[in-house]
Amino acid sequence: MNSDQDEFLKELLADFRIEAFEHYQSITNGLITLEKGTVGGEFNLIIEKIFRETHSLKGAARAVNLSDIEQLCMSMESLFNSIKKGEIKLTPAVLDALHSASDTLKLHLDNFDNRTKGGANFNHNLIIKNLESFQRSAIIQKGEKEDVASGESIVTIPIHTAENQDRPIEKENETIRISSRKLIDILNQAEEFITIKSSLEYYKNELFDIYNKVHDNNLYKITDDLGNFQRSVNRMVDDLILDIKSSLLLPFSSLLCIFPKIVRDLSKEYSKEISIDISGDYIEIDRRILEEIKDPLIHLIRNSIDHGIETPQLRRAQGKPSEGKISITVAQEPDRKIIIRIDDDGAGIDKAKVVQSSVKNGIIDADSSKNLTENEIFSLIFNSGVSSKEFVTDISGRGLGMAIVAEKVAKLGGSIEVQSVKKSGTSFIIRLPQTISTLRGILVSVEGQQMIIPSVSLEKVIRIDKNAILTVGSKKAISYSGESIAFLYMSDVLGIESNNNRTDKTAHTFINVLILNNSQKKIAFAVDAIIEEHEGVVKDLGPQLVKIKKISGVTVLGSGRVVPIIEINELFESASKSKSYSGSKDEITSSDSEAVKKRILIAEDSITIRAMLRNFVENAGYLVKTAVDGMEAYKLLMEENFDLVISDIQMPVMNGFELTEKIRELNEHSELPVVLVTALDSADDQRRGMETGANAYIVKGSFEKSNLIETIKRLI
Repeated sequence: MNSDQDEFLKELLADFRIEAFEHYQSITNGLITLEKGTVGGEFNLIIEKIFRETHSLKGAARAVNLSDIEQLCMSMESLFNSIKKGEIKLTPAVLDALHSASDTLKLHLDNFDNRTKGGANFNHNLIIKNLESFQRSAIIQKGEKEDVASGESIVTIPIHTAENQDRPIEKENETIRISSRKLIDILNQAEEFITIKSSLEYYKNELFDIYNKVHDNNLYKITDDLGNFQRSVNRMVDDLILDIKSSLLLPFSSLLCIFPKIVRDLSKEYSKEISIDISGDYIEIDRRILEEIKDPLIHLIRNSIDHGIETPQLRRAQGKPSEGKISITVAQEPDRKIIIRIDDDGAGIDKAKVVQSSVKNGIIDADSSKNLTENEIFSLIFNSGVSSKEFVTDISGRGLGMAIVAEKVAKLGGSIEVQSVKKSGTSFIIRLPQTISTLRGILVSVEGQQMIIPSVSLEKVIRIDKNAILTVGSKKAISYSGESIAFLYMSDVLGIESNNNRTDKTAHTFINVLILNNSQKKIAFAVDAIIEEHEGVVKDLGPQLVKIKKISGVTVLGSGRVVPIIEINELFESASKSKSYSGSKDEITSSDSEAVKKRILIAEDSITIRAMLRNFVENAGYLVKTAVDGMEAYKLLMEENFDLVISDIQMPVMNGFELTEKIRELNEHSELPVVLVTALDSADDQRRGMETGANAYIVKGSFEKSNLIETIKRLI
């Protein structure tokens, strides 16, 4: 095959991949809709649509010689054809088989570049045999409504032929396919004109300053003409950038279409009944933002299912419907900001547990925790290590996810807010720009150094009297709009040495203050001067300076001067660790020294794993004692005091579940943390571990030293 043919085949496969994902998504959405129990004409339309999508995908796969996908689609198509004719009933078992086939299809597409013949890694042949088994064994009489033997209800409404049912197809607008990378490159080049806008503004102002000194009429005309030219350039540059950004917009439906499937699968995994409602998904947003916000949204949905919505039994006991509800609503504000709202009707956030976890992890001290507002408590969940969930697993309850969500949203120039009512539900409200904006910020001066503070995090610029600074112990604060807000000097947080002592700096009556907001946390920062607003382009620091903290990049002023842009997340992180914000270093050292004295009991029958666990835990600074089974561990607990127990599950004499139950029966050990470290990774085993009273469940197959030590630190 010559190079031209190779290139053509690559283009053909690229086109197929795009088309295949569209077919896959339509098939999955159709299955989700069928599972909700549609009847009548709607049922007919959905079956017909899925049948056609599967048939089209089969033909496309055949055209590019992808026999594994073709075979899978052929089996699915045959099953849908039998359902159309009323020969096979659409039972839950049939739906599960079709969902499994759809999942396998997705795996083929995800591994498109590394595909293997036959798709053996995906149980490809087993899935096809399963579909074919329904063809052979589930044939019933046409029109039969219910199988008495199985007791399963069915819908068998005759499907009208396409000739009788087809609706007119709207003619699509003419389109061309162009790489998004090319559009982004064009946009980046267009945004360079923003620097020209800034330069024109700078030189116009310089000319006006000269005119005010010499009052020359010719100079005034030149300056005035330059001002008119500058305004024209500004308008043309803004329109050009806006038009290019518009071409990068995609509807939310291209992302949210996967969420019904995610909710269905997670509901089964957690043995819960949950429905999802999506609205406003026609609203468009920058495809780059859409790609970046995908993982945070999935995490929030997992949170709602895992932490929020209760089991059907518990919901019924509380007088709620057994089926929990999640809704995703997308809306657009007049200023073009996009709002994504995720609501659930679950248990709500336990504020007491959030505060307790925050104190334990050193985010706040015990005294401060008594005076927190509701918003301040909810903002704590965005700190690393904070979790309201008592049961910890390898992927849940370690308090990392929400911190990552907040960081991602902030980097996109957005904000996230939490609202929650105990036993009623929780809402997460995310505000995002519609497009990735050029930099807008405030140019400030700190100890003679100029820097940019991004406007997206700026809540207010104020001037305060130095006597308005309150001091409580080692901490400083100011009162603003009825709130007490931590007060810090920007120079201290950035580590910029002061040329004068603090007394000289505050000799003036008033201090310039920026009130910044990051994930519902507010801090007031003192700066020397607030110079002007600035619009510009962000330039990366480059690989040599990638490890520099608290600086996200640089921008060029109209004068040609290069100034750094402050990274707000890292600024807040440093501020939270500041001595004047979160307590003295002596207190932290004292806390760490206490951790060294903690005693841990390890119950494990395997000599190798017991030695490994002992080594990990002792190296983390804990005192360790071991037992060869649950019974020996229980006897040691009767004789000695321990701060935490780590136990295997499958052990002779007394297993880990039995040991945990025994521990919980003892009044003096009812609150003793228990961590189960085991090879049993099923959802039922994890659920039993939680029911017996364990605090954490770590699977040996995915075991990492850091996970275990992090979990121990969280629990004690």
